[in-house]
Amino acid sequence: MTDLLSRLLDLDTLRLGAAGVDIGFQRPIPAWAWIGLFGAAVLVSFWSYSRLTGSAWVRAVLASLRAALLLLLVLLISGPQLVQRDESVERDWVLVLVDRSASMTIADAPAGEATGARVTRESQVRRALESNRAMWSSLAKDRVVQWLGFDGGAFDLTLGNEGDGAGFESGLGEPTGRRTSIGAALDQALARAAARPLAGVVIFSDGRSMTEPTRAAVRRLQADRVPVHVMPLGSDVPIADLALRRADAPRVAFVNDSTPVRVELERLGSGAGSAGASGLVRLVDKATGLTLDERRVSFEGSTQTVTLTTRPDQTGVRTWSVELIPDGPDLVAGNNQAEFSVELVDRPMRVLYVDGYPRWEQRFLRNLLIREKSVTCSTLILAPERRYMQEGDIEIDSIPDSPERWAEYDAVILGDVSPDVFSDEQLVQLREHIARRGGGLLWIGGAASTPMSWFDSPLADLLPFTKGATDGGPIGEPVRLRPTPTAERLGLLQLGESADEPWPAVLSDESAGWSSLRWAQRISRDGLKPTAETLATADVEGLPLVLSMRYGAGRSLYVATDEIWRWRYARGETLPERFWLQMIRLLGRESLARSGRSALIEVTPRRADVDQPVRVAVELLDQLLVEQRLASVQVRLVKRGGEGSSATTTELTLRPEREDGRVFSTVWLASEAGTWTAEPIEPVLANLQLSAELIVTVPDDELRSPETNHGLLRALAAETEGSVLQASDLATLPDRIPNRKIRLLNERTETLWDTPLALILFLSLATLEWVGRRVIRLL
Repeated sequence: MTDLLSRLLDLDTLRLGAAGVDIGFQRPIPAWAWIGLFGAAVLVSFWSYSRLTGSAWVRAVLASLRAALLLLLVLLISGPQLVQRDESVERDWVLVLVDRSASMTIADAPAGEATGARVTRESQVRRALESNRAMWSSLAKDRVVQWLGFDGGAFDLTLGNEGDGAGFESGLGEPTGRRTSIGAALDQALARAAARPLAGVVIFSDGRSMTEPTRAAVRRLQADRVPVHVMPLGSDVPIADLALRRADAPRVAFVNDSTPVRVELERLGSGAGSAGASGLVRLVDKATGLTLDERRVSFEGSTQTVTLTTRPDQTGVRTWSVELIPDGPDLVAGNNQAEFSVELVDRPMRVLYVDGYPRWEQRFLRNLLIREKSVTCSTLILAPERRYMQEGDIEIDSIPDSPERWAEYDAVILGDVSPDVFSDEQLVQLREHIARRGGGLLWIGGAASTPMSWFDSPLADLLPFTKGATDGGPIGEPVRLRPTPTAERLGLLQLGESADEPWPAVLSDESAGWSSLRWAQRISRDGLKPTAETLATADVEGLPLVLSMRYGAGRSLYVATDEIWRWRYARGETLPERFWLQMIRLLGRESLARSGRSALIEVTPRRADVDQPVRVAVELLDQLLVEQRLASVQVRLVKRGGEGSSATTTELTLRPEREDGRVFSTVWLASEAGTWTAEPIEPVLANLQLSAELIVTVPDDELRSPETNHGLLRALAAETEGSVLQASDLATLPDRIPNRKIRLLNERTETLWDTPLALILFLSLATLEWVGRRVIRLL
């Protein structure tokens, strides 16, 4: 019977009499309306048959049938249906965001009141989560706990089953993000909880962020009355960080040569511009562990530059390390060291010194070069239409007259000599030797020929000033020489007995007498070439006395006085020797880096930010390679991978810069942070063992500002009526989160008005009335 009724009612899933199944109406009619409709149907029906002829009881039956038919129509119009109602509860959500950026590795969080020691922010958050494991498990039973890590954005964390925190040890992962954006992470987290009953947000962070929470996110949290509870990590009192920004050293140097290593330091974090921080900078040989040089530094501002020097006594490629040892607390130990390699060559520097006539400076410099064991020299005095004089370790039969003979010298010194003693071809060869092979040129100004006679020669481009900058005349009064910071950067004019006093104060003392240079050329600062650098100035008008200028692969130095010999009066040979040898050795080191090589590969700058253009160039020094007429040079860039990660590789095609086919270059946008190595993979260059290193960093790397920003977290909690929690407060977290559960009423229906049974009833009533009317002959 039940099955037959289900077929007549065309039921699919619901059954009459089943638990929870009731009869309802799509358009329900109140009871009083039903009473009225019933009365109206009866009155209309009996009134319609009251005036007809026929038996009264037959007319009463027919009227009843019509009333039933009318009531059936009203019933069908009201939409009868079977209804089953189920009630369910949707749990509310709690978003938990855990900072996974690299700043979490900073050890500035208090370990405990008793010891006063400090632990990393990562240890602090792990300890806080682990000690409240039971609370997280209980919270996950009643609510949906969504665990998210964040750095530049939000991402899922897998912590146990249904967010109960059972996997803190492995689920958090390592904090490796190089930047943090709390604003972007909060936006992405809220997007995940869209259309969900969100009860609260919990953030574990140090507050260091590139962006603050957006106003739209804050307004949404306020409108939905969603509190944000925060647990600040790290030290509430900012601790500055001393960092080693970079260490620059020559790639190649001579054994027993004074080799400078320029170190740039910076103080990061809050209060970086204030004074007081100090430490020890040390240059260490990695193979032996020996300290090659060390200097104490005190920060008067946010940056500091020191130059360490050493005289290596072993040949080969040596790995050196610069270490910064702060005197006080330091946030990031990982930025206090830098390693680099230096190739040490055991041969003397080769110098050619040409002057025009004997003078005190010429005699002193000649004797210095002859007795200096680290230098082999040829010295000439040449004047037009006069016999020449020659001295030195190596005698030469003529001035070099080919590129190969010029290549025998690391540095060339030109005193007050006339360009007429050289042919134009010789001067062009010398210029090319400096520009292409990295040779060095040292000018010593004089009253006769240098520099005025050289402005119309092929070497005019190597003078660091224009013809209008000087008339060759003197300043007109004795001057004292004062070095500039550029000189210290290049390791020049470091004449003091200790690193603490690189420039003897007596050399700037006018009352000493002997420290005054009685003749020096007047050179206007306005006439300096754009790439010229001033290494020393006079104490009169700040006029430049020692200048430096890069020219191609080499360097040109100009000394606008020949009175350095006067410094011998008080200290013997020491001060003049240091003055000249430091310049000669600088030129020799730069020449050595290119000598004996068939080709060079260079990347500039050697340190770049992500997406910064980097020039990658290959220069062919061997004529045989040039004659190959290469259309392009292929170079491979490889970024070393860390633990668990593979190396990143990219290949570049370098095109010729000029028609001579010597220099090939291209510009590459540094795509990823890390240490990259550039190597040619062109077959003719692959066996030359050429390589260059490039260090790419993230410009907004948060470790450059490693201090906390708890104020940002407090402000977010205050705006959303949340709270600032300590580890001991986490147990009360469930009580601080409102109940936002939603009770849902699920309703399933099946209509009855469009069923076969409804049609049968309608037709049956209509048919019976029609048959009755026929019987009494009303139709």
